[in-house]
Amino acid sequence: MHRKMTRERYLSDAELAAFMRAVRERRHVHQPRDYAFFALIANAGIRPSEGMRLTRGDVHMSAAKPWVHVRRNHPRHAPQPVQDLVIHRDVATIVRAFIASLPDDERARKLFPFTKRQSARLYHYCAQKAGISPPRKIYALRHTAGKRMLSATSDLRLVQAIMGHVRLKATSVYLDVDPAILYHAQSALERI
Repeated sequence: MHRKMTRERYLSDAELAAFMRAVRERRHVHQPRDYAFFALIANAGIRPSEGMRLTRGDVHMSAAKPWVHVRRNHPRHAPQPVQDLVIHRDVATIVRAFIASLPDDERARKLFPFTKRQSARLYHYCAQKAGISPPRKIYALRHTAGKRMLSATSDLRLVQAIMGHVRLKATSVYLDVDPAILYHAQSALERI
């Protein structure tokens, strides 16, 4: 079944900025961890469960080309077990700051050691602080990343590869979101 990408399934740019600001300004001992976790999901498009599996060894924060080694969720019939994703330098700065704050004995463990329920509750708490309504699921951050990637590149196959989708149909839901992509394609045809 093809589900349309409705407005309730992703965040606008203003909502994303307000959400990240709410996470950044949160006064809590785990604020650097939470900020790095949500920045990775919202910008790299990784699934929350994939982010929770990341270890220090999966994150490579060189200044030239920061990247993350993601162990993808995959169905049995079409395995795509790992993928290396280049991440934006601003996100790398956030993750680098978080890793630097870790004690040496914690660097080999999971970077984001919380459960799905804990991450969802934290997401809802920060979304509420940011004034985002109606309430959306944590997956809205991943959908937001997919929508933004497609808007920036207009390349459905590229977004499919980055998001780790097995079928192009899963990626095509992002086409329903942004009519600017259709306008861009039509204006390109007019120049031919």
